[in-house]
Amino acid sequence: MNFAIIERGVVVNVMVWDGDTGGLSLEEGKKAVEIGNEIVAAIGYSYDGAVFTAPEIPPPTPAEVLSINTAVRDGFLSAATRSMGPLQDAADLGKATADETAMLIKWKEFRVDVNRIDLKLLSPDWPVAPA
Repeated sequence: MNFAIIERGVVVNVMVWDGDTGGLSLEEGKKAVEIGNEIVAAIGYSYDGAVFTAPEIPPPTPAEVLSINTAVRDGFLSAATRSMGPLQDAADLGKATADETAMLIKWKEFRVDVNRIDLKLLSPDWPVAPA
């Protein structure tokens, strides 16, 4: 059986236990509550004596949003650069096919669009990479 260990109305641990009270010693102020298969409870959930409630997840800070979006942008730009390299080489050498030239243009447009994203937005509308 699964049990949540509750302290001051908050789940502090989840464990598998046979339910034998002789085999478990809890610190003062803690109690074990059985979690049925249909109940979801995890560390950090609140418990009001009958219902487990997931903790509220705070929205990311502006600094976190900027950091996440910068990483996404950098990943897109890196992928674009890797894809553009051979296409640009072929173009520079005058050996690019019409399809390669068209794909190079699409990658350049993608890279421009990625660089124009406002990295401070919570959910930017990222462009789709060429296929």
